[in-house]
Amino acid sequence: MTERKPVTRKEVAERAGVSVAVVSYVVNDGPRPVAPETQAKVRQAIKELGYYPNELARSLSRKQTATIGLIIPSLVNPIYAEIAESLEKACVLEGYLVILGGTGRDSRKEVEFAKLLRAKQVDGVVVLPSESPQAILEPLQQAGIPIVVLEHDLPHTHCIAIDDLQGTRLAMDHLLSLGHRRIGMIKRQPTSALSNLRFVGYRDILLEAGLPFDPTLVIESKAGQAAGYASMQQLLALPNPPTAVFIHNDVLAIGAMRAIHDAGLVVPDDISIVGYDDTSNSRYLNPPLTTVKFPVVEMGRRAGQIILELAQNEGNLPPQTIMLPVELVVRASTAPPPDKS
Repeated sequence: MTERKPVTRKEVAERAGVSVAVVSYVVNDGPRPVAPETQAKVRQAIKELGYYPNELARSLSRKQTATIGLIIPSLVNPIYAEIAESLEKACVLEGYLVILGGTGRDSRKEVEFAKLLRAKQVDGVVVLPSESPQAILEPLQQAGIPIVVLEHDLPHTHCIAIDDLQGTRLAMDHLLSLGHRRIGMIKRQPTSALSNLRFVGYRDILLEAGLPFDPTLVIESKAGQAAGYASMQQLLALPNPPTAVFIHNDVLAIGAMRAIHDAGLVVPDDISIVGYDDTSNSRYLNPPLTTVKFPVVEMGRRAGQIILELAQNEGNLPPQTIMLPVELVVRASTAPPPDKS
C-alpha cells in the first residue's frame, strides 16, 4: 500500500486558483485580509483535499508551540477536574492546547513533569504544587517559561489563591452559632499550599470563642474518601466524640459521612459536618453537605487568562497574588448539637 503524502499549501493554492501566500493568510487568519469569496474558495479546497497545517512548522516560525502545561495533584478530585476544564476552555478559545499532568501528590513526579514540559517547550505552565514549589518552578524558570501558581502566595510570582482563613471563619462561626462547643477537625497532611491555614483558623477561632484547643479532636489525614472514613472512625472512637466536625475538603467529608452512617449514627442529628470546596456532587449527598464554596471556575479562567497574557507577551503584567473570595453554602448536614440532658 502506497503511503499518502501530506497535502501541501501549493496544492491547495492550485485547486483554489490563488497564490500560496493567500492560502497562508487564510490558514493563519492574517496578517493580510482576504476577501470573503476568496476565503470561501480556499476553505473549500482545504476541505476537498484534506489539507491540515503543519503545526510544527508554524510553531518554529512563531517561536511558540501553542501549548500550555497544567500540573495538578490529582485527576480524580472534582475540584482539580473543574479547574482543568475551566482553564482548558480559556486556552482553546485562543487556539492553545493544554497538556495535563496529574502527579498523585508525588513530589518527584511533579519535578519530572515540569522538566517534561520544559523539554516540550510549552508557552506557559499553570501549577498547583503539593510540596515545595521551588523544586517544580526552578526548571521552568531556568527556561524562561511563564508560570502561574495556584493556592500559594509566592514572592515575585503570579499566584491565584483563595481566602482560606475567611473560609474557615465562615465554617466555624456557623457551627458555633448552632451551639456546638466540641468541634473536631479532619485536616490534610501539611503541604506548602495556603490551605494549611484552615487548621490555623480552626485553632485560633476556638481560642477566640473561649474554647480550649483539644489536639485529640484533630485528625491528620491523607487524601481520598477512604482516608476520610478512617479519620472519622478515630474521632468516633474517642471517649467523648465531637458533636461537629470541620473537614479539610468535600472528598474527605464524603468518607467521614459514610463512617458516621456505618457506626449507626445520623448526620446531622448526632454529628454535624462541614466540608470545603463545594464540589459538584456535594449537593446530592444524603444529607446534602454544608460546605465552603470558592469560585473554582473563576480560578481556572483567571489562570488561563494570565498565562496566555504572559505567553503572548501582552503588556506589562507585574507578578501578584490574586485572592479569590469564599462563601458558606448551608445545607442539611449541620444542625444544633443533640440534647443529651
